[in-house]
Amino acid sequence: MANRILSDFFYGNLAPSEKQFDRNSEFGKVIDELAKEEANLRAMLDADALAALERLVHLQGNLHSMTAEGYYIDGFRTGFQLATAVFYDGEKNFLRAVSEEP
Repeated sequence: MANRILSDFFYGNLAPSEKQFDRNSEFGKVIDELAKEEANLRAMLDADALAALERLVHLQGNLHSMTAEGYYIDGFRTGFQLATAVFYDGEKNFLRAVSEEP
């Protein structure tokens, strides 16, 4: 089968969150810079400030995950609505195939 998306979906092989990125891309370079700056900041903090930073990073991670999931679901729904509209918009189209009876 040329398009295996339904089989991949059934077997759990679709995992967009597990895709890797190119470390040499602009995205990879920004992640490297972020990691370096976080390490620099952690080196400057005492134990209490470091614990506060850990809580902040954890909460930001949770918020990011929730936001990404929401946008993913909304994007999927929007895409499905677009696909549905392409096939049927609820109205008779004024154009018809040449093979259709008038």
